[in-house]
Amino acid sequence: MEVDPHSTRRLAFEPDGDKHQHIDIANDLLEVNEPAKLIKLDRGKCIADDFPNVEDQSFDASTKNKLQETCFHIPEEWIPKVGMVFKTEDEAYDFYNRYAGKMGFSARKANRTLCNYTRETRFRKFCCFREGKRVLDKRRLNVKRPRPETRCGCMAEMKISRREDGFFHVIAFNEAHNHIIVSPTTAHMLRSQRKISKAQSAQAKMVDDSGMTPKASTESMAKCSDGCENVGFTSMDLNNNLPSCRTRNMKKGEAGGIIQYFQDMRLKDPSFVYAIQLDQAELVTNLFWADAQMIVDYGHFGDVVCFDTTCKTNNENRPFTLFVGVNNYKNLIIFGAALLYDETVDTFEWLFKTFIKTMGGKKPKTILTDDDAAMAKAINLVFPETHHRLCVWHMFQNTTKHLRCVIDNFEIFSKDFSSCVYDYENVDEFENAWESMINKYNLQENNWLRKLYNERHRWDLVFGRHSFSADISITLRNERMNGCLRKYLNIKHDLSRFLLHFEKVVADKRYEELKAEFAATQSMPTLTVQVEILKYVSRIYTPPIFSMFYNEVWQQLNCSIEEDHVVSETITEYIVSVSGKNRQYTVAFNSSDDSISCSCKKFDYIGILCGHALKVLDYRRIKMIPPRYILRRWTVDAKVTDIVTSCSSTISSDQSAKTIMRYREMYHLLIQIAKRAAPVEDAYKVVVETAEKLSKEVAECLKDMTFDLNSTAFNIGLQIIHTIPSLLQGTPGLEYANK
Repeated sequence: MEVDPHSTRRLAFEPDGDKHQHIDIANDLLEVNEPAKLIKLDRGKCIADDFPNVEDQSFDASTKNKLQETCFHIPEEWIPKVGMVFKTEDEAYDFYNRYAGKMGFSARKANRTLCNYTRETRFRKFCCFREGKRVLDKRRLNVKRPRPETRCGCMAEMKISRREDGFFHVIAFNEAHNHIIVSPTTAHMLRSQRKISKAQSAQAKMVDDSGMTPKASTESMAKCSDGCENVGFTSMDLNNNLPSCRTRNMKKGEAGGIIQYFQDMRLKDPSFVYAIQLDQAELVTNLFWADAQMIVDYGHFGDVVCFDTTCKTNNENRPFTLFVGVNNYKNLIIFGAALLYDETVDTFEWLFKTFIKTMGGKKPKTILTDDDAAMAKAINLVFPETHHRLCVWHMFQNTTKHLRCVIDNFEIFSKDFSSCVYDYENVDEFENAWESMINKYNLQENNWLRKLYNERHRWDLVFGRHSFSADISITLRNERMNGCLRKYLNIKHDLSRFLLHFEKVVADKRYEELKAEFAATQSMPTLTVQVEILKYVSRIYTPPIFSMFYNEVWQQLNCSIEEDHVVSETITEYIVSVSGKNRQYTVAFNSSDDSISCSCKKFDYIGILCGHALKVLDYRRIKMIPPRYILRRWTVDAKVTDIVTSCSSTISSDQSAKTIMRYREMYHLLIQIAKRAAPVEDAYKVVVETAEKLSKEVAECLKDMTFDLNSTAFNIGLQIIHTIPSLLQGTPGLEYANK
């Protein structure tokens, strides 16, 4: 039987005339445990028979007038009528709920009667949310903040019954309310009107993944919808909806979700590396991962690494650790990340070994960490040749925790403490300044400062000027890496969602680097004076490094050479003083190779010449910086890598290790070519043709060479030959280098 939606048909028991148009049904006949009289039909359907009428409940005249005024603006076809027919129960409810929203009340599903034979709904009542009375509970007397009373016995309702034709028919409709209805501008706040569509849910999830709060997400949708009343839900509804989405994403469990994330990353980036450590019960304990860009960045700027463990990720305070460095623009870059189970020596040892293995065996010259005994022991085991320094930024963070009272009571304490860290170039000067600070603020009994002093050779610049640090501590203080992390990361996030948000952090840092590269290529620094040495370095150094060098050139003007004396046939020492400072510096110059060194050691720990050395070079009429004093890592061409030179500089002498290192470098190079060529058809064809030619040339080169069939070099060589064409045609390639 074809029935039009919402059609009006006269019921079999409905009398002629309008006086019985609205029919009410007694509540006591509608309870599930007291079903109305049933008639079993041949088709297996159940219908109600002989429903009695009740009188309409009276209501306030002002409420009635408002209802009539509202009804006047509602289209006739939207108003329920006895005799309307609906295909399903949900269709009937949606119709009544739309009417309720336009009228200004919230609809609610009330009594339902099921057929004893088919267990299908045979009767349903939809009513106003203020229908009935709340059942009195004695426990309400002890509730501190009882819920507001919302029910007032409203009789507005619509009743439907399944007839023998299988459809639901409206058998009663009461439009009378005994309470104030809401205005159209606030109708969206009614519970039955607040619904989140699939499209809105998907949009909210995307916004949530970007780190925005539900309130900010709702405000954004409100602007697009021309007002909050047009969104269809509130920020609280969205806040309740998002946890269910996150729960669905964690059906496989925490470990399963993480592994799935890593596998997805491998599909997008074949060079993505991850390592998982299991305990004796085969449970996941420690995780480490790094993508291709992190590995490439480490190859360029991995001379100094800051190992940061100060960020926690969940309620169990599971350590989230980062391997961080600085690039040629003095921006923070991430070399790798890890989630650890604990902070023991064994855990750190596993992590450091995994990190070095991932980076092809290259170890940093300097590693900066927080003050931790287990970490220090692991570093001595894995990085015996690396200079281990305590990160000054972490130390200042700890200072605010342990010396909060002193900092609050004495405004200049921070300045005195910072002066002890940075300003002294002589051990005796530092010792005197430290003792003076302790006495000045009466801190002789402070155990934390006593422990910090015992570790002074690891954090004070007096003892660390001989080791290169790339000025990373200052960069960390300026950029506040933890603040950047907390912008996206929250301890309430599950790990799978946490990893997605961590991608946002990495993407932000790389975008900052991209903007810096763009600015460097599109502009030149302004020179107030045309000095030849500044013209030269302005084309070589990146803007932040040029700015540092520019300051040193100006400092040179305040320097003067007090005396000089010959040390040997080629070496001369100069005593340089600085105007306004009661300090002298010793600068040694070797005329045989134009090498120069200063007692301030600025080039040793930062990588640019100081003003004292520049003064001597100017005195010696050397107008250009000797090439050895321009570090490649600070230049605009820092990432332009000579593969042959890179491979020859690999510290490992083992042939297999060299082969693997070469493989990784070639693989990353080919990946970059493929990414650039893939969007353009002509470029794609050029690369594929070149790759096929290159593959034949490599095979020809290897033809006459003798290999051990079991050797790693031979196996990797074959893999390279077969990988090149497939890689450039979009095939993920081999995973050998990542294992």
